[in-house]
Amino acid sequence: MKKILMLLISPVIAGSVYSAEDWSKKPQSYVFLQNEEPQYENNNSERVDFFELSKQQEQDRIAQREVNVAKMYESRANTSNMSPFERSQYLLKNNDTYALNAHESEQQLKSLQKARNRGVISERDYQQKMIKQNQMPLEQKNNQLKYSVPVGE
Repeated sequence: MKKILMLLISPVIAGSVYSAEDWSKKPQSYVFLQNEEPQYENNNSERVDFFELSKQQEQDRIAQREVNVAKMYESRANTSNMSPFERSQYLLKNNDTYALNAHESEQQLKSLQKARNRGVISERDYQQKMIKQNQMPLEQKNNQLKYSVPVGE
């Protein structure tokens, strides 16, 4: 078994060594000969102000937050008189995943509260489900898109 394995491996090793030697003997290509100067050098005399860059990024983040808040208020105004089903369809149509996930968690909270008030679940079960729902990290809640059909109120 070892002999067969050695017979199979030795041509692979010999071939790779031969090809490596053959490659190193080849003349340099036209691209390498044409670009004599190293690529990593920066001939630009312009200085970069990292403080200004970070300030600009922060301003961009603030502007994006303002746009998101305006979009959220517009979405709420557009969906204020809609049924839960119509609201979810509107949010799906407009690709507003953040508002859709917020709408879904709001429905889940209302459903849990109704079940507790009717006596369907105990106070202990209610507390456990609330903790379980709130344990999901906020970022994960925002990135998930779950499709659900509301059951009416």
